[in-house]
Amino acid sequence: MRPAFTLIELLVAITVLTVGVLALAATAGLVASQVGEGGQLTRSAHLARSLLDSLGALECGGLTSGSTGRDGAAAQWIVTRDSASAHVELTVGAALHRGTRRDAYRVSIPCVRE
Repeated sequence: MRPAFTLIELLVAITVLTVGVLALAATAGLVASQVGEGGQLTRSAHLARSLLDSLGALECGGLTSGSTGRDGAAAQWIVTRDSASAHVELTVGAALHRGTRRDAYRVSIPCVRE
């Protein structure tokens, strides 16, 4: 007699395979969403880095508070001064599927450059 699979074994194997494929399909949408949100967070970080570089290149007296938006990210910065430097507090917000994420950055810019 030739060894073969029984009908019960075949049904169990198909059930296990179906559950595995359905689990994989269910997570594909979540992974795609996370990748999209990662791209938005990357664009927000680039906006923050660009603004901090631009503000750091300005003279201390030319720094003013302001806001801007680009690529779905919104940024607002507040400039305060003391006797030796200007302090910039930058807040960047990104709209995500699960809500808005805000990141804060702080930098001190010396007023006297050597």
